Amino acid sequence: MVRLLATAALNLVLTGAYFASGKLGLALAFVHPSASPVWPPTGLALAALLVFGPRAWPGIFLGAYLVNATTHGSVATSLAIAFGNTLEGVLGAFLTREFAGGRAAFDHPQSVFRFTLLAGLAATTLSATIGVTSLSVAEFAGWRDYTSIWLTWWLGDAGGALVVTPFLVLWSHRPRARWGRRAALEMAALLVALFAAGQLVFGGWLPVGATNYPLSFLPSPILVWAAFRFGPRETATVIVLLSAMAVSGTLQGFGPFVWTTPNESLLLLQAFMGVNAVVALAFAGLVANLRVLRGLLSICAYCKRIRNETGRWETLETYIERRSEAEFTHGLCPECGDKQLLALAHT
Repeated sequence: MVRLLATAALNLVLTGAYFASGKLGLALAFVHPSASPVWPPTGLALAALLVFGPRAWPGIFLGAYLVNATTHGSVATSLAIAFGNTLEGVLGAFLTREFAGGRAAFDHPQSVFRFTLLAGLAATTLSATIGVTSLSVAEFAGWRDYTSIWLTWWLGDAGGALVVTPFLVLWSHRPRARWGRRAALEMAALLVALFAAGQLVFGGWLPVGATNYPLSFLPSPILVWAAFRFGPRETATVIVLLSAMAVSGTLQGFGPFVWTTPNESLLLLQAFMGVNAVVALAFAGLVANLRVLRGLLSICAYCKRIRNETGRWETLETYIERRSEAEFTHGLCPECGDKQLLALAHT
C-alpha cells in the first residue's frame, strides 16, 4: 500500500512538472503550436524513467496529454502525441540501461556518446514522427509543412534529452555537493565567469553596436573549467545555465545564432548547445575517471571490495571495469595454486 501511494505521488508530481515545462516549451512554438525547438519535457521524462524505472510512465503520459489537449488539436491527436512522447522516453531509457550504463551513462566518455546516439538522437525520432503524422492526418498541420515541423520537433526533443537529462540524473543520485571552502570559492568564481561570458555572447554586453558577433566559442573554456576541476554533475549544471542564458538572449535578438526567424535561430542554438553538452560531458567523464583511479580508495581489508563515490561497496573488478577500458580474466598465481593443491590434498 505504501509503495502504491508513493508511485501515485511520484506520477502526480511528474504530471505537474511535465505540464509546466511543456507549457514553457510551447510558448516558443513558432512553426506550429505543437512543435517547439526548445522542449525540456523530453529530458524530464527520460531522467524520470532512468531514475524511477517504468513506474514513472503514467505521469509522463498524463502530463503530455494535458499539455497538448490544452494547446492545439483534438483528443485523438493529443492521445497520439502523448503516446509518442511516452514511448520516446521508455525506449530511450531502455537503450540507455542496456547499452550506455543506465544512470551511470554520464560517468564515462564512451557511454556519453552511446547515450547521445541512442537516446538523444534515435529514440527522439519516435515522438516527432508520431506527433507530426497524427497532426497531419487529422488536418491540424499541412503535409507540405511536414519536414519543417518534424525537424523542429525532433531537434527540440533531442536538445531536451542532451541538456536536461544529464543534469537531473546526476543530481538525483548525488544530491549533495561535497565542496570544501576552496572548491566553493572556485565554483563561485566559475559561475561569475559563466554569467559574464554568457552575457557577452547572448546578452548584448559588448561595448559596440553589433549584437551578433561570432563569439560562440567564448563560453567553451568555462565548460572545460567545470569538467576539469569539478565533474560531470557540475558540468551538466553549467550547461543548463548556459543554455537558459543562450535561449533568452537569442529570443531578444542577441548572439551569433540570430537568424531570419525565431524558430531558425533556436534550431541553430539547439544544435550548438547539444554538441557542446556532449563534448563537455564526455570530457568531464574522462577527467573524473582519471581522478578516481588516481585518488585515495577506501577498500575493505577482508573482502577487498571498494567503496565508490555513492557510498556503495563494489568488487575490485567491477569498480575498475566501470572506470577504465580494462577487462578481467581470472586464474591462480603459483603461490595460491600451491595452497589450493595442499588444501585439496588434506580433504
